[in-house]
Amino acid sequence: MTTLAEATDITVRESQLRVAEPEASAALERVMGEPAVEARAQLRFAPGLTCEQLARMLDTALVRAQERGLAGDALVVSGGSAVAAEDIVRVRRKAHGIADWIRSATSDVTIVLRPKGLAAAASVAPPAAPPAETPVVPPTRPRVPETEAELAVREALYDVIDPDLGVNIVDLGFVRRVEIAEDGVATITMTLTSAACPLTVVMESQIRTVLSEMDTEYVVQWEWLPSWRPHDISEDGRDQLRAIGFTAF
Repeated sequence: MTTLAEATDITVRESQLRVAEPEASAALERVMGEPAVEARAQLRFAPGLTCEQLARMLDTALVRAQERGLAGDALVVSGGSAVAAEDIVRVRRKAHGIADWIRSATSDVTIVLRPKGLAAAASVAPPAAPPAETPVVPPTRPRVPETEAELAVREALYDVIDPDLGVNIVDLGFVRRVEIAEDGVATITMTLTSAACPLTVVMESQIRTVLSEMDTEYVVQWEWLPSWRPHDISEDGRDQLRAIGFTAF
């Protein structure tokens, strides 16, 4: 049963906030029980460790509160949680054509605001953080040899080039599976360096171009868990990356 306090909660969540979990947890603990407007100021301007990412989440929460007719100065930070999420992996280019991978830690962060009186009535101690949602990782699928038709589709995908890396998507490990159903439709299961990568539309456009001459209907299915890692790159892909200046895998 939903209580009055819960009904008036303002909850914001970022499932892949670019901040490491220890930093996010420390920042959240520092402002727990504080008035929301003051908490935001502390996270943004206070001496010592600040956390702009959480301050922006409070910006969002306070805007939502205003939309519901709740004054920001009447709300306190009553709960929240921070758990480690998947790293974002991207390319880092250095001088003289050298490049490698850079990982950015992220956290799944939730912040709950509640009116002062209701927060005080709910508990003398700071409320427990709501349980964070744990990403469900699909079970590892057994490798099944691809049929001749599926291999033909995969072969065509060697002509799809990642515009950032200059290497084809098969050798980069972006093509996870090619499966042709009984109705003849091919499902191409793909991933990229992270779910935040903006190249999905570009990739689908290239795939459409290279498969346009094949008499095969297809769909592209994006799969983000388990996340892509540099060890998914084939040996040929590694050789190509070394040739253009990558130094680490």
